[in-house]
Amino acid sequence: MVKLMFFKLILENANGDRVDMTTTANQYMISKIEGLSPPSGTISTSTYAGMDGSYLNNAFIEKRNVVISFAMRGVNLEQRRHILYRVVKPSRYVKVYYKTDVIDVYAEGYVETYEISNFDALTSGQISIICPDPYWYSTSAVYAYYSQVTGAFHFPFPESDAPFPLGIYSTTDNIIIQNDGDETGFTIRIEASSDETVPEIAAYTPTIYNADTGEYLQIKGEILKGDVITITTKTGNKTVTLTRNGVDSNIINRLVSGSTWLSLREGKNTFHVQAVRGVKNLKVTLMHRNAFLGV
Repeated sequence: MVKLMFFKLILENANGDRVDMTTTANQYMISKIEGLSPPSGTISTSTYAGMDGSYLNNAFIEKRNVVISFAMRGVNLEQRRHILYRVVKPSRYVKVYYKTDVIDVYAEGYVETYEISNFDALTSGQISIICPDPYWYSTSAVYAYYSQVTGAFHFPFPESDAPFPLGIYSTTDNIIIQNDGDETGFTIRIEASSDETVPEIAAYTPTIYNADTGEYLQIKGEILKGDVITITTKTGNKTVTLTRNGVDSNIINRLVSGSTWLSLREGKNTFHVQAVRGVKNLKVTLMHRNAFLGV
């Protein structure tokens, strides 16, 4: 007996409105999903003058195109069609959640087309979504921490809606974080303690080293008590932001020459925290979501 594959597909717009495309009882029937596999790559080469072969100019992965083919049956077809219209609008942002027995991921994109047959015996439709970022990302995040301060405390991480408890830290200068997906960028949060025993200039020129590759990312200058620096190294969203007294400012100009936008390779990654002075006054959090080219 062939076992049918379980999956769930949910579409969500920028306002948080959702529609479950896998609610089958008198609702939606998905017949096909395209765009789950890795997108194609583009390889650009040039030939040598008067020589065999060619040389590589560049290589990159194309955008993802998710195409959902579906049908509707039962009662209230018009009502359900308008529910889809409310969530899925051409040129507007949409988040695609895809879940099976072994994976729970999402991709972000924009609706290219939404076509539906209104007067056929079986109402059918197709939604095409263009995802400039070709990766699927795990819905759950992975964290690793460093601090010489061992007490538990809370703070809201930028990519989470709710505070999460901290207190299990690496108290050596090393942070180990596991990446179970493809190579990806990640988020680094450097927080200067606001404890009354900490001097006003809590630290100076913090550096995050990749112990596996020798690459580093260094922020030049003073880190004041209570400062928070958030660094994102994800392709298409590379930022360095200082939060001081509740005000955000772009400090990408404080990146030291030679710094690398660090990434997480597949498997275990080890990072090393240093500073010219005051490293013991810093709490460092690494966060990423496993990224997959195909699911």
